[in-house]
This record gives sequence, structure tokens and C-alpha cells, in this order.
Amino acid sequence: MVRISKVAVRVACLALLTFSNAYAFQILPKISDVDRKLSSLSADNDWLGQWFVDGVLSMLKSPVHEAITLAAVECDAGAGNEPDCVTIDSVKKHRTLLYGVRWPDDPPFQLSASNPPRKVKCDVRVTLRSTAQPQCWKGLFDDAGKRAAEISNRSPGKPAFGPGDYLLYRSHYGDLQFMHAMGAYDGEPAGVTRQRMKMWARFLWGVAIKELPTDHYLRDLGVDELATYFPGDMTATNLLATGIVEVRKNLDVVALGAMLHMIQDSYSQAHAERAAEPGGVCPGTDVGRPGKIIRFHSYARQRGELHDYEDTFDALRLHSMQSSPSVVETSRSLVALARRSATWTDAEKVFDCLLELTNPDEPAQAGRFAGP
Repeated sequence: MVRISKVAVRVACLALLTFSNAYAFQILPKISDVDRKLSSLSADNDWLGQWFVDGVLSMLKSPVHEAITLAAVECDAGAGNEPDCVTIDSVKKHRTLLYGVRWPDDPPFQLSASNPPRKVKCDVRVTLRSTAQPQCWKGLFDDAGKRAAEISNRSPGKPAFGPGDYLLYRSHYGDLQFMHAMGAYDGEPAGVTRQRMKMWARFLWGVAIKELPTDHYLRDLGVDELATYFPGDMTATNLLATGIVEVRKNLDVVALGAMLHMIQDSYSQAHAERAAEPGGVCPGTDVGRPGKIIRFHSYARQRGELHDYEDTFDALRLHSMQSSPSVVETSRSLVALARRSATWTDAEKVFDCLLELTNPDEPAQAGRFAGP
């Protein structure tokens, strides 16, 4: 067990006491019974680390995606009150959808048994995600950020990570940043980012409406450039639910959640900059038309704390009270579209509108979120 100072424990306890009174609704059942059992069997059986991830971290890191999604699927709290939608009962009711919504931030994957991580305590027998191996997850995330900065300085103009690297590295700092509506590197043209986002949406939509098989290799599905990003022997089940057997019967719901995450991120100013919404609806649909995307941002040179502010409840409240369609309204439209199993031909019209650009050549950059 990792030694943690008494001061650190007191600080953590103080944080719990302080935040539990003001933000009790943010306490989410993030760790499942399966996670707890896996953790007890792994090398990363640090009870304080588990408590921190399950308790303090879930309160310090606002569950904004959960609030948006729950407001879209059933909660009628009204603009600016979306955090009220996040309750224990609602989270339990929509656990699988919310797993999908969280997936891009915390995708499960297997660690390499032949070349295990050596900088942090990791157990290669246990599927890696923050709730099952918190110390290992944090160590790898920090390593990804450090290495991405070094690679970006040494080899600008290309993603820091790609096929062959861990999914956590790729989705946050590498070639899969389109999952978060961001460029893969500084200078990536907006048109390229948009094309990759549409490719991802096409795949997820096919799974969400049960059109694409979940037991075939991704490289054989015939979805645009999907094989470029997943050239190996990986299925949709492997990608979305490695080690997570509880959700495998409902991968359509998981895929819908992951797709919502990407579109929701495109409304965050830290991820993309949009023009003012023009009013009206997307051509050929009844979906509200948002402002065009001026540019996508890239994460490599952003300061984490500046970026994170745009993913807080305060930022969501400002947005939802001042924008129409809001991210909640757009999410609601996409859920309705998926629930009636709209074909990709119909859904593509919506995505073309939601991801419309002012200039496809506009390069990705850190924007006003740049750090030293």
C-alpha cells in the first residue's frame, strides 16, 4: 500500500466535508461492485485511492456530461438547472447510457503483459480504468501528458500517439482526440477533424441502431477510415466493453452515449469555438441549427485548469441560458433520432449541420486556454 502523509489525509477529509455539504448531488456511484472486487484482487488495492476516486474526485470534477445527458433523456429541470438532474436514482436508471457517455474519458483496455508499465503500480490481469486501478490510471494519464508535450515539441504537426499505443493515451493526447471534438495536434485543419468526427459518428450510429455487428473486426466494417485507427483484431465489443461484461448486452446504448459525448464536447469552448447560432433548423430536419464551428482546439499546449473550467456546471449554466439550441436540446434531438432508429442517411444530415465549419482550413490551436 502506498504511504500517504497524515496531512494529505486531513486535506482529503476536509475536501470531502466541505464539498459534501454544498454539492451532495454530485456524489455518483462511479465504482461498481465488480470494480471493488477487481480492485481487491489487484496490486492496486489502495483503499484511500479508491475512496478518493469514488468520493472526493467525483465531487471536485463536476459530472457535466451526466447532467446534460440526464436533462436530455428525462429530466425537465429547465435551462440553468441541469445539475439538479444528477441524482443517485437517475444515475442508476441510466447507468449503461452514462457508462457510454463517460467512455471517451475513461475507456477500458488491457495492459500489455509482455511490456507492463514500470513507472506506476499496475496489474496487467485487471482491465485498466480509473475505478478499478486508480493509481495506475493516474500514473498513465500523467505519463501520457508528459510524453505528449515532449513529442509535440520534437515532432510538431502529427499526433503524439496512434495505433499500438494505449487507448487512454490516444483518446486524450493522440490520434483519437476527435472523440472529444478536438484536433489531434496543433495545426490540424478543421476539415480533417470534422471528417474524423463524422467517421466516428457513422460507426457509433451503426452500433446504436443495431445496424453494424458488434462481433466483427472494426477494420472489416467498411466505415470510412475506421480501419486506419483500429487495424488489428478488435471488435466493437472489445473496444467499448473490454472487461466490462455488465454492458455487453446493451452496446447500442453504450454507443449512443459515446456519440453524445463527442457532440456535447463540441459545445465546450475549450474544445471548439462556435459562431453565434443563426436560428432556424438544420436543412431537411427538425433539429435546431447551432452556430458554425470556427475552429477546433487541440489539447497538447492547453493548461489543464483553464480547459477544465469550460467543463464545469457554471459554464453549462451560462451556455444553456444564453444559447438555443443548447447542448441539452441538441442531445435530446439526437436521442430521439436514435430511438426511432433513423438511418445514417437521415442522421448524416444532422451531423453535417451540427459540425458545419466556417473554414475547413482553419488550423487547430490551444486558443485562449494556452499554458506556459
